[in-house]
Formats: sequence, structure tokens, C-alpha cells
Amino acid sequence: MTKERIEALRGFLKNRALASAVLLQPENLRYFSGFTGGEGVLVVTPNRVVLWTDLRYTEQAAQECGHTVQVVNHAGHPAAAAAATLAEDDVGAAAYEADYMPHTFFERLAETGECCFEGVSLQGIRAVKEPYEVEATRKAGRIAAAAFADLLAYIKPGVTERELAARLESNMLLAGSEEKAFDTIVASGKRSAMPHGTATDKAVAAGEFITFDFGAVCDGYHSDMTRTVVVGRADDEQKRFYNLVLEGQRLGIDAVRAGAVCSEVDGVVRRFFEKHEKAQYFTHALGHGTGLEIHEQPVLSPRRKAY
Repeated sequence: MTKERIEALRGFLKNRALASAVLLQPENLRYFSGFTGGEGVLVVTPNRVVLWTDLRYTEQAAQECGHTVQVVNHAGHPAAAAAATLAEDDVGAAAYEADYMPHTFFERLAETGECCFEGVSLQGIRAVKEPYEVEATRKAGRIAAAAFADLLAYIKPGVTERELAARLESNMLLAGSEEKAFDTIVASGKRSAMPHGTATDKAVAAGEFITFDFGAVCDGYHSDMTRTVVVGRADDEQKRFYNLVLEGQRLGIDAVRAGAVCSEVDGVVRRFFEKHEKAQYFTHALGHGTGLEIHEQPVLSPRRKAY
């Protein structure tokens, strides 16, 4: 698998007249080499693949990366080690992660003057998931769903948002999640309108909406789900609004298919809320993909014209 992904990366680089790549982002290191450690630099040239890391991770990296990747200790100088690899292979032009590499690392990497660099994004390569990636994501979703089902009995007046978040995260870990996918959102009452209202010490009250936004991680792959409940019994207005959002969600799901344009999928739902004079509350994009990162392509947004 690593070999095929490296070849896909080389094809991506060749189409941009680039010979090599220097990668730092942990998700890219894991995807292209198999390495899951906390520190490393992956250098891909036409002739070889080298993972530079330190002594804390060399043994782990050798076990995870296999024969495709050469694992070497950078001895505390990762940028210099990466630059030396590029110079030795006389690559001419190399890619780096434009949305991740720190400026100080780039400066040290470019000090040699042996190579020119171009920033790229590699999310497109990772966008189409292999079967095991799909299954890992589904398993993460099942873990999160089961954890939330176990939480429902504890949602009562007087419990705090922070207590609910802690119990939900604990449930996910006990059910097999490697970690929480992101900072768990628990927002009640007026705060439930906040898309990213992370949990506070506010006590929930009877009759309030509570928005939960949370996710689990399985084999490095993230799930992301939102659930909304009412503490106690919902009134008629809450039911109407809830069902309106539910209908909009179902329209969005029905619009997702192979070849659909992201902005058009978003538009189906946005026009539905405009029809019901509720578009002013739709203040964010419709959705996004998940994977080794919590936000991955595709992004269902009015500004996203691609597939």
C-alpha cells in the first residue's frame, strides 16, 4: 500500500513539474509512509523515500514503514537532513505542504540554495478513500453513536455541559476510540445556536435544546456527528424547528452522489431554508469529509465549485 501511495504522489508531483516532496504533516507521514510517531520529515525523490526522525522513533518507524522507506536519525537537524537528501539526489524542484510547514523550517530547508520549492496541498490525493479507510471511518462513527446512546440517560436538569462532555468522551474511549476527534461541543439553551460552543460549567435546564458535536477515532480515522436533544419534553415550536432541520438534512443526503458539484449540494439545502425564511440561521457550510484529519475533502460549501 505504501508503495502505491508513493507512486501516486510521484505522479502528482510530475504533473506539476516537480521532482520531489518534503512532508511534515503527521497525517501525510502516516498516509504515505505508515509512520505514526510524533516527529519526522518524509523526503520523497524520484529515486528513494527517506523518513528522517530522531532516536525516540527510529525503531517504531522501521517497524511501521517497511522496506519502501529508509528510516534515518536526523540527529537533531531535520531541516538540514532533508535538504541534504534533496541535494544528493539533485532534484531541482521540490514540493512542500503550503498549509502546514512552519516558516522557520522552510527557511532552514532553503538555506542551501540547491533547490527551488513550491507549496502544494495533498488533500486531493487523500480524498478518495480505500475500503479499509471507509471501514475505519464507519467504525469510528459507530463508536461515537454508541457512546451518545449511553449518555442519554444522564441528560437531566442541573448537570453541566462540561460533565456531559466528559462522560461522552469517556464513553467513546471505553468503547474503543483512540482519542476524541476534536474538542467536544456541548452547548445548551441560547448557547445551542453556537456552531462551535465548546462545553462550559453552565447547568442545563428543563426545556432547553442541547447541541452535541463530537467524534471518535479508529485507526487514525475520524468521525464527526452532531446530535440535538431537548431536556425533558420538547414544545411544539421546538418540534417544528427540529423537523425542519431534519428535512433539510435529508435533502442534503439525497443530493450527495458521484459527480455532484459541492456548491450545488449545499445549494439544495440552502434554498430549502430560504423557502422557509430560515436562511439567516444557516451561517456555515453544509458539510465536509473526514479522514486522517477531521476536515477533509469534499467540502460542501457555496464557494466550492469542484466535485
